[in-house]
Amino acid sequence: MPVMQFEVLVQSATQSVLLTGVAPALLLRGLEEFNLTSVPDIEVLSDLTQGLSGGDAAVVQGMSGKASFSGWCTYQHIGYFLDNLLGQATPSGAGPYTRNYAAPINSAPSPRILSLYKGDVTVGGYRMVGSLLSGLTIKLAPKKSLAMSGDFVGVVVEPQAMSGVLSKPAITPILASQVSSLKLDTFAGTMGATTLTNCTLRNYELTLTPARDIRTCVGAVTGASYVEMPWTGRLKVSLEYNTTTKADLDTFVAGTLLQKQFEVNFASGTNSLKLQFAGTVQNDVQIFGDDDGVTVVEFDMERTYQSTFGNWFKAVLVNSVSGAQML
Repeated sequence: MPVMQFEVLVQSATQSVLLTGVAPALLLRGLEEFNLTSVPDIEVLSDLTQGLSGGDAAVVQGMSGKASFSGWCTYQHIGYFLDNLLGQATPSGAGPYTRNYAAPINSAPSPRILSLYKGDVTVGGYRMVGSLLSGLTIKLAPKKSLAMSGDFVGVVVEPQAMSGVLSKPAITPILASQVSSLKLDTFAGTMGATTLTNCTLRNYELTLTPARDIRTCVGAVTGASYVEMPWTGRLKVSLEYNTTTKADLDTFVAGTLLQKQFEVNFASGTNSLKLQFAGTVQNDVQIFGDDDGVTVVEFDMERTYQSTFGNWFKAVLVNSVSGAQML
């Protein structure tokens, strides 16, 4: 009997060290697509004895892994992605728990390293050891769930049994209808001073790129560590054309730097998520765009450090998941 697509699961677990995979501990929720790829570096060597026949000495120079994913966010499990990207947060409170995140400034973060599994409980699956996000995109639009997509790099992909005893966790999806407030501020450091009406935002796309890669050393074909280069980040927002957005547009077309701070807040019961971004409008600005008949302005901002804010990106997650429950 073949393995059907609906039988394929994605499972995960937290590693304590980069090179040592661990048994699956969690059914990761919200993923609609997860592609796991083994990445070989295989070379067919040739020399001056081969003539027209080409090389005859095939060698494996290296092996690594990568994965791509897309899906929707939940208050309970987005913390795994934020921990992996921005560094493992220490929760405060006695329930609900608050986790604070920020883009790195002077030193690389200490991420929650993941073992990521994909496969079938009966036939088996594969595990990527040392999984680290190399990019994360979060998208928001009316009448949609908060969407996420991104890419992982990993040390190696290896055959591994899937767990058949993990229970499906209860989760709360993050929805556009749960946006509690929007803030669009001047580039002055104080975040959340100027409130926008919720209808002002038509589309939101946040991209965080840490430029991580697995580092291979002599003596092995698989990686021994990872490197992390300076981060990049972008925020693209589509906003209704009104007196507020026109004032910003006037600044931009006059040849003056347009630097803004944008904050979006979500809330559902005791769960909440705050995303804050500071940036400079850098690319072409589409004037009088269309969103279902409504005139919009589209701003594309590159991350820009704001000294009073002390960063260019921060996030705050509040949920009912304790530190011990993060598996």
